[in-house]
Order: sequence, then structure tokens, then C-alpha cells
Amino acid sequence: MKTLYLFIFLLCFTTVSKAQVPTTFDSLVTFLKTKPKDTLYIWALRPYTLKVIYEKANYKMADSLNRVVLSLSEKLNYGRGYYFHYLLKGIIHNQKSEYKLELANYEKCLEMVKKHKLNLYLREASLANIALAYRNLGNKDKSMELALKAIDLQEKNNFPIKFLDAGPYGLVSGVLKAYKKPKEALKYTQKALEIATKKADEQSMGIQENKMGNLYDDMGKEKEALTHYLKGLVHAKKANYLLLQTDLLSNVGRTYANLGQPKKGEPYLLENEKLCRQLESPVGLQSATGILGEYYMEQKNYPIAEKYLVEAYQLNEKVEDLADKEYSTNILAEFYAKINNHKRAFELLKEYNALKDSSAKIESEELSRDLLAKYETEQKETQIKLLNEEAKTANWQRNALLGGTILAILLAIISIAFLINRNKLKRLEENQKLRNRISADLHDEIGSTLSSISILSEIVAFQKKKGEFKPEIMQQVSNDSREVIEKMDDIIWTINPENDSFNNLETRLKSFAIPLFESKDIDFQFNFSSELENLRIDMGKRRDIYLILKEAINNLVKYSQCKNTSILGKIEGKSLIMSVKDDGVGFDREAETVRNGQRNMKMRAEKIGANLVVNSEIGSGTEVTLAFEI
Repeated sequence: MKTLYLFIFLLCFTTVSKAQVPTTFDSLVTFLKTKPKDTLYIWALRPYTLKVIYEKANYKMADSLNRVVLSLSEKLNYGRGYYFHYLLKGIIHNQKSEYKLELANYEKCLEMVKKHKLNLYLREASLANIALAYRNLGNKDKSMELALKAIDLQEKNNFPIKFLDAGPYGLVSGVLKAYKKPKEALKYTQKALEIATKKADEQSMGIQENKMGNLYDDMGKEKEALTHYLKGLVHAKKANYLLLQTDLLSNVGRTYANLGQPKKGEPYLLENEKLCRQLESPVGLQSATGILGEYYMEQKNYPIAEKYLVEAYQLNEKVEDLADKEYSTNILAEFYAKINNHKRAFELLKEYNALKDSSAKIESEELSRDLLAKYETEQKETQIKLLNEEAKTANWQRNALLGGTILAILLAIISIAFLINRNKLKRLEENQKLRNRISADLHDEIGSTLSSISILSEIVAFQKKKGEFKPEIMQQVSNDSREVIEKMDDIIWTINPENDSFNNLETRLKSFAIPLFESKDIDFQFNFSSELENLRIDMGKRRDIYLILKEAINNLVKYSQCKNTSILGKIEGKSLIMSVKDDGVGFDREAETVRNGQRNMKMRAEKIGANLVVNSEIGSGTEVTLAFEI
């Protein structure tokens, strides 16, 4: 069964409100009615708006209050007020499952921290919130990277208990859980729970107890999981956090069912459905109806099960998370297979295959073929039965027609078998090519560097024996080790099918380029057309494109002496155009050079059938343009 994992952490509470601001809902209302509209008023608006979000789930009212925060901050030129505004916007988008907008606003928070020189606690909170948004968007690697930065920031600076943030520990746990490492994840969740307990933060305690239950679920320890879910539900109700209550209610209900006590779990599932409809949360409602449908399917109450499962499937249009869409589509396909509607089950599994990544797709494709075979068998059995009935009263011509029909069916079966075998062979060839490529990459890019590390290590050992140790050799070993790590990271990123979208290429390019530009004080612009957002780039080309652009950026930083650069991405006709342009010293393209960078770039471009053009003149800057058909 599916579990909806909540990663909604109160990262906004890393600062302590001013002592004069009350804490209860009613006292905040009185305070806001009677106090002047100054910075203290903005401080009071923040917890009041949060209570409207979490306890009332009134997002319209929260938006209205947040506009007041922005208006007063602009009037008073109050940096922390701007931070509060973007934070509240991000939280509202989070609750509404609008994760791209959530990310944009949390990134704005970090901008405000830097622009207005706000404290380290808000910098850590911003990093953790951005990590949360990336996790919600399915980018686990980026989420892990930023969460670890947030943890490092608060641990290195020895944050006091009141400023410690449980959120990034929970995020790291979530990524480890996604990588099927529940035991490792448990350590981070226990750390997060320890922080939340020390701070007596009911909301955070509820979240961490929920995550503990999820992890024990993954380890097959359902009794332990139920204990944590029930504890989490108590905390969520004390905090009056409605969205968290929905997740815990569904987890308690389905766990009771798994433990053979379905009647005990049913009230929790129905309470969850009622609360999700009240909150108007598409993600929560999809989970609630999906789990209820699955529950009634196991109870063999097929009409009610179908009603809930169809509703969960229809909510695919309103949710962004790929895993949620996969779950609702797959469970409905299982339902139709169970009631022998193989045609509809096959159609849904085809749709599920389009959503699933390549590793899971193999299994679903096999199930698809199985269902297709059942469906075609039923059709053929019906046809044969009809032909047999007609044969009793038909003449010689009808018998001949029957023979022709049977022959056609046999030919069709042979053709289908041929196509299936050919597709299998094609997939095997593609897998072999991928293996060969990975092997070559490891040999060419990793093997030589590892050999260098090995030789240098032997030299160090020899020097130590002779008492002639030279520390610069160890520095070279360190440099070579970092190079191996970077190259391995490139290879792993390349073969991960989750990175086939242009957005992931863009993110990786920025994460490489921006630190280099900032270290050289180069002003930069990234201009990528909105048309590229949904573009998918084949794994075979993606790595070469990235390495060509990476080499161009490296050359720019090392040699151009430029002050400004722009990186462009757009679609012209049927081609994707990528360019890297600077206003540096330029170079003579006709002059001989000992550097291999340009030669490697051209070889990679030729390999993927792309057109690479390098335009440069001394004193007039350089532009590298890569174009290829999509």
C-alpha cells in the first residue's frame, strides 16, 4: 500500500519572535487590532498567518494577510519582513502542493538573507526549506546536498537548542529512505525527533514520529510502525496541524488492516477522507481515496473500491508528484485486473509505464504483456466459439472462410511473437551498448587517475623509508582523488534516467558554473527558453552536451579575463541551441595551441551529430555555440 510522506517542517520557527508578541490565536487577534503598524506588528502577523495556514487551512485568508506583511515591509524597508513574506508564500504553496512555486519563494528567502545581511539561523532555515522544495519536486540529490549544508551550518556554529532545526535531518532521512536504506535513515530521524522533543515542538514531534513509522514499515516491523503513528497522531492533534493529521490517520488505518484488524482501521481511513475533503488538498485526497479504494478492494467490496480508486486516478491532473500519479494509476490497473477487465487494466498499465522510470518499467512491461496476452486470448476464444457455431450450418465456402480466418489468426500470433522477440533483442543491444559505454568511461576517465594515485602512493611510501618525504606529492594525491570523485559523479548523473529532463541538465550546469563565476567575480546570466522546461534529452547525448558546455565554461573562467558572461538555451525550428558568450580578451582561432579542450569539444559534438561553432577575435570576446536536432 502507498504511504504519503510529509516533509512539512517548521523551518520558519528558527527565529524566536519578540517577547512582546503573544502566542495564542485569540491574543494575536486582539494584539493586531490594537497595536500600531510597525515592525512589531509584522512580527505578530507572521505567527498569526501560520496559525491560519496550519490550524484553519484557510489559504485565501493567509494570502491576504501575507500581502499586508509585504506592504508594511516595503513601507518600513524592513528586511526581515521581506523574508517573512516569501517564507509564508512558500509555506502556502507547499500546503497546496504547488512545489515549483514553493521552491521559487524559498530561494527568494535566501536572497533576502544575503541582501539584508540577516542572521545565520535564517540562512540555515532558507537552505533547509529549499532542500525541502527540491525533495517535493523529486530531485533527491539536490535535496540531500542542501540539507547537509544546513546541518553543517548549524553544527559548525553550535546553534543553541532554541535555534536547532530538525528539518534538514528529516530531509536526509527521507532521501536515504527513497534509496531503500531505512536503517541509515532511522539515525537521522531519531536525531530530528530528539531536537523536536527538547524544544517541546508538538508539530515537529508529530512529523518525526510519522517518519519513524514509515521507516519501520519499510523494515516490515508493522507493530512498531503503528506505535509511532499513534504517537504522531496525538502530537498532530495537540498542534492542531490538520494536514499532518490526514497522513497519520491514513497510516494508522492501513497499518491496522495490514495487521489483520481492518475494522479497527476503517474509522481512521474515513476520518482521513473527511478531513482531506475539508482541506481541499489534491495530494491528501488522492492518498485518502487511493488507500480507501485499496482497503475496500481487499475486503472484496468492489463497487465502493472502484468509486474511490477512480477518484484517486482522476486527481492525477491536480498533483505534481510523479510517485503519487504512479500509485493511483497502478492500483486502479490492479483493481481492473482483479475483476477480469483486462482491456482497461492493460490501458492503465501502458499509462503507468509512461510514468515509471526505466528500472521499474521492466517489471510493469512484463505485467503489461501478461495482461495483453490474457485480453487477446479472451478475444480469440470468443471468435473461435462463434466460428464453431457457424460451421455447423455453413457450406463449403464458409468452411474455407473459417480456415482462412484461423490461418490469419495464426499469422498474427506469429507476427506478434516475432515483434516481441525483436523488441527484446533491441533492448538487449541497447543495454549492452550502455554497459560498453559505462565500461569505457570508467576505464578512460577513472582508470588513469586511479593508476596515478596508486603510483604516487608508492612513491610516498618509498620516500618515507628513505626519510625524504615531499608533502606536495600528497597534495597531488588529494587533487587526483577529488578529480575521480567529480568524474564518478558525472558518470552516475549521466546514467540516471531521472536526469533526462532539460531541467536537470540546467540545474547541474548552474551548480557547476555559478561557484566558478562567483570565485572570479564574473557577472553572469542564464537565459533558458520556457519551451525547454518539458524537453527530454536522450542519455546518450546528455552527457556529451554537458561536458561540451562544461569545457566551454572552464576555458572562459581560466583564460577569457572577462567581466560578463551569458549562457543561452533556446529552440529554433527543430534544433536546440546552446551558447556560452563572454566579453573577454578573445583569442586567435588560427593560432596553434597545446590545449586539448577545443579538440575534445569538437569530437564530442561530432559523436552526437551536433554542430559546434567557436567565434572569437582578440579583444572582442568569445562565443561557443552548440546546435543539434531534437
